[in-house]
Amino acid sequence: MATSEPIVRDTAITVPDFFRLLPRALDGESYTTTANSVAVGDASHGVAITIRPLEPRRIARLRIDRCEVVLTFTGYTDEQREAFFIRFDRAYQRGGG
Repeated sequence: MATSEPIVRDTAITVPDFFRLLPRALDGESYTTTANSVAVGDASHGVAITIRPLEPRRIARLRIDRCEVVLTFTGYTDEQREAFFIRFDRAYQRGGG
């Protein structure tokens, strides 16, 4: 299977919080990390994740930290990618809504 187009997300999270919540998001899958990236799985079936801080969003006196998260899937079917995002999104969901 081919590598998918990167999926880019603008998230309201800090880099340390992203890595703190990562084990819950990956639910036991094997992974390795660097200061700004995560490799999940292996070369034939995996996800490459890069993260970088963005300028905070300011609304009046409110400051919201942000990061760009880029996910690139290799060897995943559409159904596997959807299942990954259900778990991933649930782990990073903040209260409300």
